[in-house]
Amino acid sequence: MERILDHDVLDGGALHRITLADDARRNALGHGMFDALEAAIDAAGSSVAARSEASCILLAARGRAFCSGFDLGACVAVPGTMELYLKRLSGIVRSLRSIGCPVVAAVQGPALAGGCAIVTACDIVLAAPAARFAYPVHRIGLSPAISLPTLRGHTGGGARTVALAPEPLDASAARSLGLVHEVVDNPDQLDARAVAVARQLLAKGPRAMASIKRWMNANDGSCDAAALDATLAASVATGSGEESRMMLEATWTAMQKPR
Repeated sequence: MERILDHDVLDGGALHRITLADDARRNALGHGMFDALEAAIDAAGSSVAARSEASCILLAARGRAFCSGFDLGACVAVPGTMELYLKRLSGIVRSLRSIGCPVVAAVQGPALAGGCAIVTACDIVLAAPAARFAYPVHRIGLSPAISLPTLRGHTGGGARTVALAPEPLDASAARSLGLVHEVVDNPDQLDARAVAVARQLLAKGPRAMASIKRWMNANDGSCDAAALDATLAASVATGSGEESRMMLEATWTAMQKPR
């Protein structure tokens, strides 16, 4: 079976590096990627919970894109898939945000729609110049509301700019809004820099880091169950409607035409 995700455990179990590796599909979120990503996050979370020493999770990707969003072909082919994917995405976002250690993202290319949502669930985001951040889901009649609690946690008032931007934001623009914490100018150094940042975090007190993450989540509301449920429901409501069905089918048909 084709391997679409790698989960490497480094530094004696302290550092979990989870790497999306399905370049052929631009690391799209389909059933297989959801299964693999959920399993890796669950395993890392269990390891973190069982350790008394410091831990860190590094989320990265290989290929042309960090993550291009949902597998739209599956959403067109099977009714109800969009709602299922939204619920699975919400679960991943909640898991990453609530896990008891820092989560670092290394974004080497476009992080679109669901891919951008996953980035917002991380605590520290490093990006290469080729990284792009966007929610192009409006063109398929879908509200990106599902991302707002965690996006607002990074950008505050800038969440409006990110969610409604007509064009993808580059790494520098995302840095100015607070979504990206550091732009790594040399893309060949992105992974090494992300590992170095993760190891700096491992040198800090694990209880102190878990505590400040809990308090930051409480302060910015990014783990508020009511808000997460409400924004998920808003996205599901638009994604399940006739407008979305028609726009999704038209977009998918256009994407299949030779260029």
